[in-house]
Amino acid sequence: MSTPSEPDGPTHIAGEPASQTPGKSVPPLSTSDSPSRVENQPQNRTPVAFALIQVMMLVLALAASGYAAYTVATWPEESNVNSNSNELLVRTEGRDADGLCAEGGSIIHIGMDHNLNQYLDGDEITSTTNLCHGETGASGSSYAGLEGLSSMIDTEVLPLGNQTCTTGGLAIHAGLDENRDGELNPYEITSTEWLCNGAVGLTGANGGQGQDGHLGLDGASALVVQNVPLASVCPLGISIDFGVDDGAGEGVAFDAQLHDDEIHSSLNICSQPLSSGPLGDFTIGATNGVTTGCDQLTWMPRNGKTIAAGSDGVNGCEVWASDATGMLSLLVDLNPSGDSMPGRFAGFTVLDHPNSELVVFDADDGVNGRQLWVTDGTSSGTARLGGTASTSVTNQVSSVKWLDGLVMLNHPDSMLWTNGTSTMNVLDHPVLNASLDATTYQNLAALSSYHDAFLLADDEWLWFSAKSTNGIEPYALHTDGTLKSWDLSSEDANPGPVIGLPGGVAVVADDGSGRQVARLNHDGSHLWLTSMVYDGTGGPTEHVGQHLGLHRIGDVLIFDALTSGVDPQVWAHNLSQATTELLSQSILAPGDWAGGIVHQNRLWFDCVAPGIAHEVCSTDGTVDGTRTETDLRAGSASALVRSFASNGDALFMIASGQVNGTETGSVLWLLDEHDAPQMLYDAWPGLNNNSNTGTYGGLVVSEHHVYFAANDGSTGHEWYAFSHGSLTGEWLIWPA
Repeated sequence: MSTPSEPDGPTHIAGEPASQTPGKSVPPLSTSDSPSRVENQPQNRTPVAFALIQVMMLVLALAASGYAAYTVATWPEESNVNSNSNELLVRTEGRDADGLCAEGGSIIHIGMDHNLNQYLDGDEITSTTNLCHGETGASGSSYAGLEGLSSMIDTEVLPLGNQTCTTGGLAIHAGLDENRDGELNPYEITSTEWLCNGAVGLTGANGGQGQDGHLGLDGASALVVQNVPLASVCPLGISIDFGVDDGAGEGVAFDAQLHDDEIHSSLNICSQPLSSGPLGDFTIGATNGVTTGCDQLTWMPRNGKTIAAGSDGVNGCEVWASDATGMLSLLVDLNPSGDSMPGRFAGFTVLDHPNSELVVFDADDGVNGRQLWVTDGTSSGTARLGGTASTSVTNQVSSVKWLDGLVMLNHPDSMLWTNGTSTMNVLDHPVLNASLDATTYQNLAALSSYHDAFLLADDEWLWFSAKSTNGIEPYALHTDGTLKSWDLSSEDANPGPVIGLPGGVAVVADDGSGRQVARLNHDGSHLWLTSMVYDGTGGPTEHVGQHLGLHRIGDVLIFDALTSGVDPQVWAHNLSQATTELLSQSILAPGDWAGGIVHQNRLWFDCVAPGIAHEVCSTDGTVDGTRTETDLRAGSASALVRSFASNGDALFMIASGQVNGTETGSVLWLLDEHDAPQMLYDAWPGLNNNSNTGTYGGLVVSEHHVYFAANDGSTGHEWYAFSHGSLTGEWLIWPA
């Protein structure tokens, strides 16, 4: 069975000379509930002032409880701490409707259990706050046209030994009163914030005399820091970090600043739905701003910037960067006479250094040809890379992070290394230059024909393939100058794909008669793991790992292999049991369009199966645990799965489907092992409207957004962002 063909192929970038008409203005990321969102969420009708009061009341209560909890952890106690030590307790009470809380709510009391009766008495209460339920909204304009639902908030005291908070604490649940019974039932909860009590610690040693002559402190201070959230995520809200000024990780102890590694937990509250929508409209009308060769994007976490390729029809395809609101604007016109096509072959790769954050990419400035470039997110900080190695780019570039920089297969006969400031042959890196002996250096320098299918950084090892007198074979180079090589085939082993294992790697390679899976060890040994044959002829397999690739779940390797018919199937090899088995007779063409992604101990991939055509399948590496997951377009219609990406507990996908019998076209979905797929965003909703999301650029996920290219029917393909914080539990929407 063959897979369906790709609809609506690529279109060309607007040619040069381009129109001189300036780009039209675009409104900022939408925060309203539009038909683009499939969920029937009511409009936020609570007055802004009242919403802010509610947010601030909640923030004050949580800040107080967080400070108390972390202060407890640093209080000096006797070394023989026992169960009779004072504990931080939280007590909640229901609140009837009154002048303060028109819809009722909850009262939260916080304090220390001084009399050790495991109950927070009145004279032990040190902090009290009121949380009010949101008022019932007017009739909404959602798909179903239902009457607005009340936002509800409920609190749950967590006892000692709770699975989430072993020291006890408080869970704050938020949601919508769907059945209108005035209570927040478990199935109505949409988000939960966990506030865990700090554990009572042992007495710490007194600090010694510091360099400034002052005595050291007995314990680090608890810190509560209020931050302004990114406007591109939440234009009206508060973000609070709780932590201890103890110098954890790369933090600085006792400097009264809360560094990233010192943060123990965070609380993010937004008074309206998180922002989602287009990042701009590069070109006038329906011309695509994002298209083939101009469809790369990345996120700079520390700088808080999105870097993307796009064409505005005036300057050609160039580098764009987001501003404080998340909207993209032209960063620099690298090629004034044409398209620089940034990231066309090398993509955008972020390098995070202690004092800088850089993005390495390729571009053609119209003078020097296609070269490697770097940007720090500013126009003045965007420049062509220099150094002792050539930075010209002629074809697809693979890269891995190693030795605090990037190793890049820039030419078939050389590997270069860059830290975003300079470039050099990887063998000339100071660490290797000092560790390699003359013979090993000469042997490495004689290699050629590097292949991007086998390139992996594994701690201090760099795995790669190259051609020598033995053909194209695998190599492993350690930072201490140790070089390991293998001769797996009488001809070319052509290793790849590859995945890391404890003590080595697993790789698909040619054993001299066909493609099999082998294990390569750090000590230079190897073991062939599979001996698959093509059914009927008994001949060796020739197509292994070509679409799904090679993945690992625990001790199980999962891959695709063609052993019968015309379509590959999904296979697994158990490393502990040394067994290889076909996981499904009926699931075909695994990963043919979108590859696969391991999420929550399952491998998710696109597939073709009887009765559902092209849909989503998953496996845990066992026959019984291999199954189809979706039938987004009922029956024999294909879902046309294009991309997968994950963040925390959320798994995202671009595919076509149906909602209430209406075709969605290609849109953004949320996948879950236990629940039905949920459509998250449709840039062009409506009957027979297809936004063709993911035709270009795939799916990119940051800690805040899911990025993708889509067409709303009037602007052509442009960049979009969906804020996923409320799905992953990182944000509490108040009122909901």
